[in-house]
Amino acid sequence: MVGIKPVAALAATMFALQFWQATHGGLTADEPNHMLASHFYWTAPNVFPETDLAPLLKIVTGWRASQIPPPDDPRWKAHREWIAAGAYFVDLKDPYLHDLTTAFRLPVLIFPLLTLFLIWHWARGDCGPAPALLAAAAFAFEPTALAHGSLVKNDIAAACAYAAFWYAADRRNMLLLTLATLAGILAKLSLIVLAVIAPIIILTRPQRIKHLAVFAVTVYAGLCAAYQFDTRILHPIEIQHKFADPAIPYAFTWIAQLFQWLPIPADFWSGCVSLLHSSAERPPIYLNGEIFHQAQPLYSLTALAVKVPIGLLLAIAAGTVVAIRERRMFLLFPPLLYIALASLSGHQLGIRLIIPALPFGALLVARLAKAHLKTATILIALAAAESLARFPHGIAFFNLAAGGPDNGLRYLADSNLDWGQDLPALKTWAKSNNVEEFRLSYFGGDVPWRHFWDQKVRPIVPPDNDALAKGITIYEPAPELHAISASLLHGACFPPKYKDFYRRFREMRPTAKAGYSIFIYDLRNRPVPTPPAPSAAPPTPAPKP
Repeated sequence: MVGIKPVAALAATMFALQFWQATHGGLTADEPNHMLASHFYWTAPNVFPETDLAPLLKIVTGWRASQIPPPDDPRWKAHREWIAAGAYFVDLKDPYLHDLTTAFRLPVLIFPLLTLFLIWHWARGDCGPAPALLAAAAFAFEPTALAHGSLVKNDIAAACAYAAFWYAADRRNMLLLTLATLAGILAKLSLIVLAVIAPIIILTRPQRIKHLAVFAVTVYAGLCAAYQFDTRILHPIEIQHKFADPAIPYAFTWIAQLFQWLPIPADFWSGCVSLLHSSAERPPIYLNGEIFHQAQPLYSLTALAVKVPIGLLLAIAAGTVVAIRERRMFLLFPPLLYIALASLSGHQLGIRLIIPALPFGALLVARLAKAHLKTATILIALAAAESLARFPHGIAFFNLAAGGPDNGLRYLADSNLDWGQDLPALKTWAKSNNVEEFRLSYFGGDVPWRHFWDQKVRPIVPPDNDALAKGITIYEPAPELHAISASLLHGACFPPKYKDFYRRFREMRPTAKAGYSIFIYDLRNRPVPTPPAPSAAPPTPAPKP
């Protein structure tokens, strides 16, 4: 009989691993502006609103007092989150930025713990204590969940809310379904889809009118409270403009007509509109070594195939067969729905965007364990070993079948491999190799100058626009030591004419790597290329007599 002690020990182990990552890992790309938005949520919401970020993360992480400049500081006047965050964090040095990062990250650790206990509780009721423990272990050591659970990001919070929603639907608990819907929308704006699914579920239950009224009032009141009652009425002309906007779905605008009479949180409205626009913009997608400008239906499945440990993939596949055989199809619908919606979106930047599907993979492991406990135990043990062998490099994890993290750039980039997390690893490499001077081209939200002297490390500015490129389409490296972030090498994030800016580095094998995301090229012994000598002018023929 498996009691609470083993799962408590498992939770403590996961917490310890994520605590280490929270206190040692470098800043990732989105964290600086999320941290500042969270701080100002509690002190001056209009200064740094960041409407794309739902308020749950701000509520949980921003309450701690810190020495961030007051709202009247000039750098906040532009109201442009990325620029303001970059300007502020560049000014910070160790140890203050390290302490500030830790202060914001530690509260986030509540979300992976809640998700682990929810998986364990759900699986325990369905399959028994031992399968439930294996399901919890499958989630606890899954490298993507383990890595992202310690970041100031909302992906694990969204996974927790999404799993709670479907647990409530499975248990037919209408109150929990309502609260999980609210939590999901507050965790991630894309989970507004739950507000469409929940009424359908409620209408299948007795006392449907009563439950639907409680649902509507609770979700609406909770949204208004979370957005600090900063509401407004939508003008009819504004709604008509949205009807004419090709990026806005007709159904969304049709529902928005309700808010001509009912106040809606202003930042919630702005965030939803911004989310729809960003999904329609179709940013470049890097997949299997190619750059695409439209949604790739196989992106999410490819990410799962190469970034989930092999043992866990096999356990999920076998658990799916068992679930189908036992007619427990309910466990398949939530992850397939989420993956399908993500596959239709043009915003395909990493496996982190389908993290809410992962808890259901763990629940399928429990189904396998119920039928074949020994097989499930072996597979999850192998998965945990493969994951921990790469710890703390969970962001850059690729499974053995894909060739491991060293082969990751062959398949995916961005937050699948390089999200700016490895500046501390670069600092360690430079110190152990007695390197003080090098050229650096960095992708991410960390600050190089808190790790290196700015007099010694000279930046290579990525060609994000013509002014920064300075007319150079292909960078010709000098005979120096270079450190280049992996997410920059393929050029997907640059204007098309600059996609080969780092072509010379792509043609070389890196000398070393910091972590797995910063490629180091030692060209110090490389001869300086000399321009070809001008050809001699042909002799002038003598004039004919």
